[in-house]
Amino acid sequence: MSTLIAGLIISIALLAVIIYFNSKKDSNRKFRANCVIAVLPLITAFFIASIAVIPANSVGVQYSPFTGVKEETLPEGWHFKGVFDTVYVISTEVQTSNLTGITGQTKDSQYVEMIIDVKYKVSPEKAFEVFKQYRTLQNVATSLISPTVQRSIEAISTQYNIIEVLGEKRNELYLGIEEELTKRFAVNGIQFVSINFADTDAGSEIEKAIQDEAIAKKRVETAEQERLRVQIEAQQRVIEASADKEKAEIEAQIKLIEAQAEAQANRLIAESITPELLEKMEMEARLKWGWVIVQGGSVITDIRETE
Repeated sequence: MSTLIAGLIISIALLAVIIYFNSKKDSNRKFRANCVIAVLPLITAFFIASIAVIPANSVGVQYSPFTGVKEETLPEGWHFKGVFDTVYVISTEVQTSNLTGITGQTKDSQYVEMIIDVKYKVSPEKAFEVFKQYRTLQNVATSLISPTVQRSIEAISTQYNIIEVLGEKRNELYLGIEEELTKRFAVNGIQFVSINFADTDAGSEIEKAIQDEAIAKKRVETAEQERLRVQIEAQQRVIEASADKEKAEIEAQIKLIEAQAEAQANRLIAESITPELLEKMEMEARLKWGWVIVQGGSVITDIRETE
């Protein structure tokens, strides 16, 4: 619009100068030519005013003084627009808001104070809504992001007690806040990217109580681990003793079987020795050794006679 106004002013000024200095000696043709030259700035201004250039990672929101804000946004690149329309460039790059003093109340009526970095960006499809409500990204940060983060944390933190918020359920709390922010931002045309909890402070007294509880819990865990270790060692000793007993029983059974086998063998040998066998053994021995006596299957020789 400013370009169009400037072109109009320049054209009017040039036309006024031409009319003022035009003499009667000048021909009508020359006068008309000068008038055309005077109008050229206005034509150029009209052309420039009808072009909009949208930079990368941005969208253009069109505003017409006759119809207001248009829902259809302009993507990156060059575009023709109405001469009287104004195009506002809205960045769709990731924005970061550093928030301090964000507080949340827990289920047991304790308060935690947080320092948070929130990353977000304007949804290209809903940029016109963001523009209608906030006009600039600075207004988005102050009027939308900070209050929405505060309300989201309040909605989620009341589901946990202070011990859980600062302890074992901290990650669960953070995930709940992320989900809540995603839903609340989407309603206002903002895409949630990420959130970083730089610090969570509940006061020195609460943190000391939590630390003491953590130490006590650690002692309990250590005692439980020691109990389990002693129990396992006792069970191991029982297993080893049982194994030793089984080994002794097996060895005794082996010895019993060996003794029974030996007795059986001796019985079979004794049953196999007959008088006829003894006489035969005695005769064979006398042929080899001379005078001998056979007793119970064994040959007894007289060494003196053999010499």
